[in-house]
Amino acid sequence: MSEAASLIWEEVRCNLCGADDGRTLYERPMSEESLKNPRDFLATTDQFGDYGRIIRCRHCGLAYTNPRLAFDRILQSYTQTEDTEYAEEAESRSINGYFTLAAIRRHASHGRLLDIGCAHGFLLNAARVYFDVQGIELSAHARGYAKKQLGLEVGATPLRDAKFPDAHFDVVTMVDVIEHVTDPLADLKEIRRILKPGGILYLVTPDLSGLAAKLLRGRWWGLRPAHLYYFDPKTMSAMLEKAGFETLETRSFGKIFTYGYWLSRIQNYPRLFSGPIGWDVNSFNLHEKFLYLDTRDSMQVIA
Repeated sequence: MSEAASLIWEEVRCNLCGADDGRTLYERPMSEESLKNPRDFLATTDQFGDYGRIIRCRHCGLAYTNPRLAFDRILQSYTQTEDTEYAEEAESRSINGYFTLAAIRRHASHGRLLDIGCAHGFLLNAARVYFDVQGIELSAHARGYAKKQLGLEVGATPLRDAKFPDAHFDVVTMVDVIEHVTDPLADLKEIRRILKPGGILYLVTPDLSGLAAKLLRGRWWGLRPAHLYYFDPKTMSAMLEKAGFETLETRSFGKIFTYGYWLSRIQNYPRLFSGPIGWDVNSFNLHEKFLYLDTRDSMQVIA
């Protein structure tokens, strides 16, 4: 690897077992143009295509991107992102926040709650009725929305640099976050440290073994440049156990959004797939109507 390339790319070992022995699952090399595209790091991105090389560890089965963008480049991308479309679905994101809260409250009804990667703060806003809430978010734009629109103070310091006290939180949440972090095992161990005995970790992440992922394979919308790790229930449970957790429940996770938003997620797929759906949405004027959809490729885990 040349010196110039080493400034952008880094080779990594399996984060679960430490092995350096993987087979390629999918590969679509990222061009210089795609590397410069800030939309790749937005939660609302509708651009799916070049995601690099994804391998599966031959020893434990964990799938991950290798090689990947260097840490400083990834951190810079998240701190500078301005996802202006995210809040356009404020109502549905608020509803999703209450769905998540209901799942959490089956196991913890009050106390301190930390949301890692809290984005614009919709989950925190729902949870503060029952919990003393704190959030971490790298995007200055998202933190600004949380403060101005929802009255939430959100921290910008990454989890392992925040130095929270031992046994401080009753609940920690990571919704569509763990697949983005550079060292998920280290983050889970840190969460275990800051959780009280019997505390709850709630996380949501794409499921590589899910129905849509199996059907679409290398064209699955879950394959993104910003995703560094790809879990299934088996590897997620194994990593949680290694970090000191007991998995309490794992189930498929759906979300509610407007028909218009769901349609925008597939607009870059072949017309044979997206055309009939778009015709229905436009013909019956469904853009602003809500639709709950579970594509069976995202999992909710409580540990």
